Amino acid sequence: MPTLTYRHDGPVWRAEAGAGHSHASNHYRDSYRGYFNNSQARRSGVTVSFDDIFYLRPGRITVTDTAGAPVDFYNLANYALTTASNAERESGDLQRTVYANLRRDLDVRGVPLALKGGVEMRQSVRDKREYNPSWTFVGADGRASTNTIGNDDSAGPVLDDNFSTRVAPFGFGKIGWVSQEKLWELYQARPNYFSLDANGAYRSLISQSKFAQEVISSAYLRGDTAFFERRLKFVGGLRAEQTNIAAEGPLTDPTLNFQRDAQGNFIRATPNGRPLPIIPTTDTLGVSRLTFLDRGYQARKEYLRLFPNLNASFKVRDNLIARASYYLSVGRPDFNQYMNGLTLPDTDLPVTTATRISVNNVGIKAWSAKTAKVRFEYYFDRVGQVSLGAFQRDFKNFFGSVVFPATPEFLELYDLDPAVYGRYEVSTNYNLQTTVRMTGLEFDYKQALTLLPPWARGVQVFANASAQRATGDGADNFSGYIPRSGSWGISLSRPKFNVKLNWNYRGRQRRGVVTGRGIEPGTYNWGSKRLFRDVYADYALRKNIAVFASLRNVGDATEDFEIAGPSTPPHAQFRQRQDYGSAWILGLKGTF
Repeated sequence: MPTLTYRHDGPVWRAEAGAGHSHASNHYRDSYRGYFNNSQARRSGVTVSFDDIFYLRPGRITVTDTAGAPVDFYNLANYALTTASNAERESGDLQRTVYANLRRDLDVRGVPLALKGGVEMRQSVRDKREYNPSWTFVGADGRASTNTIGNDDSAGPVLDDNFSTRVAPFGFGKIGWVSQEKLWELYQARPNYFSLDANGAYRSLISQSKFAQEVISSAYLRGDTAFFERRLKFVGGLRAEQTNIAAEGPLTDPTLNFQRDAQGNFIRATPNGRPLPIIPTTDTLGVSRLTFLDRGYQARKEYLRLFPNLNASFKVRDNLIARASYYLSVGRPDFNQYMNGLTLPDTDLPVTTATRISVNNVGIKAWSAKTAKVRFEYYFDRVGQVSLGAFQRDFKNFFGSVVFPATPEFLELYDLDPAVYGRYEVSTNYNLQTTVRMTGLEFDYKQALTLLPPWARGVQVFANASAQRATGDGADNFSGYIPRSGSWGISLSRPKFNVKLNWNYRGRQRRGVVTGRGIEPGTYNWGSKRLFRDVYADYALRKNIAVFASLRNVGDATEDFEIAGPSTPPHAQFRQRQDYGSAWILGLKGTF
């Protein structure tokens, strides 16, 4: 990550220029490390009964086979090995930046004025490939199954002897787990026990072969001025950004397997009139190699955006400042919007819902937001501050899914002939016409408790909180924000040691909408509220050497995920729990 910076700080002009370059790569191989990435063991032909259900889990689980005999579902030997898969990843990320700016301070009839202008160019390149081969376990008899009765596919021989001794969470006992290392060793010793899905492996390689390059060229002009003996200050400007994107991804075109004559027309079979295939359809791998092309899809996109902003502050009193600001921001689509690929229909089949053009819309606009903020800051005579702020942010051009008849303008984005593809529907995404207004309040407080007796000097306290709410016709499409959050803490700083206690609270938040057959409207994914407690302390052994302790998430707060609608009973809402654990770090630090 080399960077180069030049600065000039003269009596009249100030200038700065710089360049940066960084490259990161990721190389991942399960097979090189000697294990499978994932595997599955199943048991069919059983009946599972849940009883004594409460919100977290069933209090009692009973499993019986077809004869009514109980089955020990903790015992891995009662499961049959079904599949195993590996993951190989190669990716690279390149970031380059060049910039330059120039500033001049002026005095216009006693009014201070500073002008600053600059240019910048940022380049981001992502190049990724993944390969996820999968195998079906068939055992010595060459026959796959999901039941251990009458076959040789039991998962018992690959039991993880170490991990399976652990007591599972949520009040369950010890569960038998597959050892991915043992399973890989079995594959190395008996490869005939595993049947590779060659077509699936090829398609996994092509589907994750993607490339994208984004170049953002920008120029800006900023002005700073002040009035009334610098009690009233303004900072404003305009930034223009030109975005250019080039991307590549997989292309699916079934017609590439059709035989054609010298004029390019399909050669048809008799009596059904279907085009003659180049590769027989029974050869799925051969067909995929002809019709599923590595980076055969290319996308280009460019757009220009202007970002005005204005910030003002007024010193009401020496210890009271009022601030206001207005600015425009955008949320750019991620690279997958452009490099996810294109799926074309079989143009010889009748037009149905199964013969749609499937692609991400490269013409989609970045969503934008206009924000207005006000804030009051009060500074105590001694060390401390309290502030209260409010904001209003209007969002538009959010992303939604849509199916519509192909238009010549849309097909032109992908170099598709309207005479061939104009009769099909397109499954893609688009910018929603609805808007969302986000309003919120913010509170901050911090103060050194200097009134304490000398033996307690050095104590500081802080607290902050925020509340926000989304309204408007498009609010249902706005998810993931945290309606209520806050943090507070206390610290003690002395010449030899420091101690900090922090609490961080995050309220319950609504996430993506859940749809499907039998699911009532208004059903969403939910994230639970959570309170983190952190402790940090250090003690100076010498002037430049100290011991420290950092205790994160003391008490091991978990994060629960729920799916709930208007009529979902409490015991059916819980879906998943993530237990991050408590990270305790003890160490020695020094400055030399």
